Amino acid sequence: MITLFQWLFVHLLGDFVFQTPRMVRHKKQWRTRSWVLYVHCLLHGAMVYAITGAWSLWYIPLIVVVTHYIIDLWKLHRPETALYFIIDQLLHMLVLFALWCVFIAPAGLQQQIATVLKNQAAWAIGSGYLFVTLPLSFLLSLATQRWRRQAEEGGMRSSFSLNEAGKWIGIFERILVYTFVITNHFEGIGFLIAAKSILRFNDIKGSEARKEAEYVLIGTLMSFSISILTGLLVRSVI
Repeated sequence: MITLFQWLFVHLLGDFVFQTPRMVRHKKQWRTRSWVLYVHCLLHGAMVYAITGAWSLWYIPLIVVVTHYIIDLWKLHRPETALYFIIDQLLHMLVLFALWCVFIAPAGLQQQIATVLKNQAAWAIGSGYLFVTLPLSFLLSLATQRWRRQAEEGGMRSSFSLNEAGKWIGIFERILVYTFVITNHFEGIGFLIAAKSILRFNDIKGSEARKEAEYVLIGTLMSFSISILTGLLVRSVI
């Protein structure tokens, strides 16, 4: 595994330490005509080749250079958003992982992967994480929509909120709650509730915001309760 981590390390060096914002702008402006793009890709291949130390495996850095060029060129034609940044980095890391699996990994790797894929606990934990994100977000939105309408009729200040901020706050807090439960750190839930109470309810205090406060409280309690129950259910099967 050390080789894989070394490759990931030099990838991060190449993309975030040895690549300046000025270089990124040059690539974005000139794309295939940017000499920076070619130097950047060659640097990645050279670092992988040097840190691997197996000079007979020259085709590994060659594949790194070619795939890095293709992925970067694809990203240069996309908007500068968090989604495309994540996809870009995941593609680079998947290439490195695939190369490690094919050329470097021990012979028993396939058997190890098969064992993980047949592990009940891994599937249960993964299913729990998946459930408490978007599926539960959709369910809570349906379950609380009548109270949301009442709060909006009462003058809830939704116009002062970031777009879908509440949705993503809820997703991340449920991930934390679920993690606290399956790792047996229930005290973390209390800390999270206290922190959210200070940050969330400080700006909706007062009689004029009663409906909004009640709506937020209902949503929070439902979100926490279902996340805790999901974590307890998963713990019972692992």
